[in-house]
Amino acid sequence: MGVAKSGSSSRSSESKAPRRLRRLLLRAMLVFAALFGFLAWRTFDYSRNIMTPPQADIAIVLGARTEGDKPTPVFQERIEYGIQLFVEGKVQRLLFTGAPGNPPQAIVARDIALRRGVPEAAILVETQSMRTIENLRYARDLIPDPANTRVLIVSDPLHLRRAMEMAEDSGFAKAYPAPTPSTRVRSSWSQFKMTMRETVAYLRYRIERLF
Repeated sequence: MGVAKSGSSSRSSESKAPRRLRRLLLRAMLVFAALFGFLAWRTFDYSRNIMTPPQADIAIVLGARTEGDKPTPVFQERIEYGIQLFVEGKVQRLLFTGAPGNPPQAIVARDIALRRGVPEAAILVETQSMRTIENLRYARDLIPDPANTRVLIVSDPLHLRRAMEMAEDSGFAKAYPAPTPSTRVRSSWSQFKMTMRETVAYLRYRIERLF
């Protein structure tokens, strides 16, 4: 009888183990979903509450995809806004970033700015970066005193929460967001998709910072 009870107890414990594991997994998934939802809301809310950028020394225009020597509409809007900030006297110089493409993204942007009348002496370019964090790190290397230089970070509104955190981590103590006034991300569906994509990228960056 004792052996039978022992066997029954063992089977009961074994049957409970998978249930415990499933409950733990479910709780972990719920916690992650809540965290992801919170971060997504923070990203979207940040994009809706950015103030008008202040006067600064340099506008750093973050790179985006090009097609040959033509910027995609998203990049075009970033370039145009950078030029606008210079023309209005908000900044004294423009710093274009981005390596991918032939010619590189930064060169495409520079050429557009030159055609629009921006003096070559007022333009800096970095052509090594492949992603946002590198845009900012390589841009920092072109600025003599990045910690004390006032910079505007030019990009799409939904991109700026992540970009601003990266700017701070890269040593820009006086960085301010400068969201493009117009954006291709207009419909509810496109805003939702970009918010999700930016939230994933933000999480990935926070994990990378741990190592």
